[in-house]
Amino acid sequence: MKKTPEKPLLFKVPAIDDSTFRVEHDSFPHFYGHLHFHPEIQLTLIQQGEGTLIVGDKIDRFDRNDVLLLGSNLPHVLRSDPEYFAPDSVRRSVAVSVLFRPEHLEPTVLQLPETRHLQQLLRESQHGVRLRCPEGHTLTEQFATLPGQRPFDQLLTFLHILDYLSTSASREVLSVTAFENPRRPDDHQRLERVFSFILENYQSDITLDDVAGIANLTPGGFCRFFRLHTQKTFSKLLNEVRIEHACRHLRESRLSINQIAIHCGFSSLSNFNRQFKEIVGLSPSEYLRNYAG
Repeated sequence: MKKTPEKPLLFKVPAIDDSTFRVEHDSFPHFYGHLHFHPEIQLTLIQQGEGTLIVGDKIDRFDRNDVLLLGSNLPHVLRSDPEYFAPDSVRRSVAVSVLFRPEHLEPTVLQLPETRHLQQLLRESQHGVRLRCPEGHTLTEQFATLPGQRPFDQLLTFLHILDYLSTSASREVLSVTAFENPRRPDDHQRLERVFSFILENYQSDITLDDVAGIANLTPGGFCRFFRLHTQKTFSKLLNEVRIEHACRHLRESRLSINQIAIHCGFSSLSNFNRQFKEIVGLSPSEYLRNYAG
């Protein structure tokens, strides 16, 4: 049975009035699971937790030790895996974040000759930036010290982290599309309802009429709306969500490829194989061999 998405929640970061940035250390059963955006730039280390990451038009996984830099007004969500929502779950989702307004840094700190190279990194943040760190990496250790530091030391550590990100060849830009201006509230709420519906029902048969109804649009109007805001067709995004979950099952479960295809919402094994190859670049069996090897 398909689940109807709950009314979207508006997300507002507590005001940053008397400082350049805010450091937050959050620990919850699961992360905030709604597509949202805010004017602050967000720099986050995932200390515990895993799930589906949506940043702009990019759908992928997030895992422990991922560092994310999410630009001002960039739509994003970290949707924890279903196990985190189980009533008897003892899992925790833990993250350290620095939230800051670009206008607090750009006219001051970023105008120094020694910090101008960070401007390119902040431009990239409008697409979302990720760095996957191994266990015990110097960056994760620096993040861990942030909550307990005095403000001056926090500023130095924050700049060290930005500097490392800006010079790392391993950082990846996530979204093809940059989002620099906030959407109209009605558009954002429509997108949030649609994404929530997809993430909660991807295992079921989802039709264009289903999502058009969720968005309160005609099917034709929904197709235009969705492509305008995501640069993708609805079917492409739905397949990306399903394949992302299929990759996880290939890595972590003992289900057969056919069982995984059905479990992730594909009624045809041949269509599953075709979509998997198109999105991942490998067949499911090749992906499984590469991961096992």
